[in-house]
Amino acid sequence: MQLPAGKVAVINHANLAIAAVALPPLDTLHLLYFGFIYRGKGIEDLLQALAAVFQQAPQLRDRVRLTLAGGTAAEMAFGAGGNYLEQLNRQIADLGLSGSIDWRLNLPASEIAQTIQAHHVMVLPYRESKKLGLLGRQRGTSGALSWAAACGRGAITSDARAFAEEVASGNGAIYPQGDVAALSAQLLRLAQTPTLAREWAERAAHIGGQRLWPLTARQFKQLFEQAIAGAPYGA
Repeated sequence: MQLPAGKVAVINHANLAIAAVALPPLDTLHLLYFGFIYRGKGIEDLLQALAAVFQQAPQLRDRVRLTLAGGTAAEMAFGAGGNYLEQLNRQIADLGLSGSIDWRLNLPASEIAQTIQAHHVMVLPYRESKKLGLLGRQRGTSGALSWAAACGRGAITSDARAFAEEVASGNGAIYPQGDVAALSAQLLRLAQTPTLAREWAERAAHIGGQRLWPLTARQFKQLFEQAIAGAPYGA
């Protein structure tokens, strides 16, 4: 929007207060894609990247699992391009990943937190759509990343939208959107150094604690009071 710094206030995406749950044992790494499951989310990139990990390090095949969890809108999953879920399943089979993938379709809201906390790291391979690209720097953050912080879990994300900023505090890793080799390298690094998941989780939990809704509401109240009073404010 090209506003001067003095005209900008930053308030982070708030999150729920979720009771902390320890990471699962690190002997098997559990990765989670969480979000809507339809074209444009980069899920194909994630599958290719995981297959590349197993090709480079076959011994990891029995030590890494990926869950695809989230909602499926009929008009998106079964649109003009055909049945997207069937296409994903074909890709999974073609890549030899059938034994490494779990599904949680149309995940109920009541099970989101426990599903996230049953995993070590969230992976969000989003590609920026042309629609969002036209908005330039007017980009929102991610509800999925907000859930990750609330649940005390780190994330590997593409640099689409504001994701890079959201995982720049030691709570995850970033790679260039659409770069399957770079994503594969991040997955391999995590699989070979699973203690990273613990480090990211600790930092994510700290971030989540700073972004609880009551604290965020207080920030908004303070900002509005300053604006009404005509007081200067900024980032």
